[in-house]
Amino acid sequence: MKGILNLLAKAKLIDLSEEERLATSSELPRAALAAKVETLAERPSPPEEGISPNAAPPPRELPSLADACPEQDSPTLADHAEEGRAFEDIFAAAGVPASPYPAEKLLRLLEGLRAMDAGTRKAAVLAMDAADDNWQMGDCLRDAELKIVALEDHKRQLTVQMQNREQQSAELVNQIKRVLEDATVAIRKQIAELEQLLEREVTRAAQEMTGVEAGLRAAREAASRETRRMDAEIERLREIPTTFKAPGAAH
Repeated sequence: MKGILNLLAKAKLIDLSEEERLATSSELPRAALAAKVETLAERPSPPEEGISPNAAPPPRELPSLADACPEQDSPTLADHAEEGRAFEDIFAAAGVPASPYPAEKLLRLLEGLRAMDAGTRKAAVLAMDAADDNWQMGDCLRDAELKIVALEDHKRQLTVQMQNREQQSAELVNQIKRVLEDATVAIRKQIAELEQLLEREVTRAAQEMTGVEAGLRAAREAASRETRRMDAEIERLREIPTTFKAPGAAH
């Protein structure tokens, strides 16, 4: 299996971890076999009897998720541009008119009178309203109501936008899942094809090794027979010097 992992890593179908790289690099025979399988996957092998030459095509490059989903963009900070939008911009977009006495000004006044109880604070504000002809409480009330309506509308818009975003995100997630499922099927098919190719090459190598070993045995047997034949002839020829050579003569 480590040889298959090494092959897939070389084909750039997967990324190996550091431990897997060390494990695959330590098994030289398997690495050599995986390299041979990779080479054979890049060129068609001679057709065998009963096996189609196109049974194990080279690995195909799979599309990326970005290519498969080009119309979908990844979320960025721009998607959150509505967050922290100034209230003045919201009121202006809603068409809230300028008020002689804005609600925010009255809120600052009430904050300054926070030490008083509610009744005394209200009486003080009404007294100021009666003493100053430049503004009326009605202007402030109308401004506050218009701004409340504008903020409520803005909240509804945010809700609708969020619902749309959730729907789009769900569709994108489903699309990514479909692409991943298709890629998984394709990769597993490629792994199966590579395993079949590896099995054929292992069988071929075993047959070749058996043939080499059989040839070696035949050569050994032939050499042994020839040696015995030579020995027999030497013994037959040795009868002449043994019989006719004078004693003490040099060889």
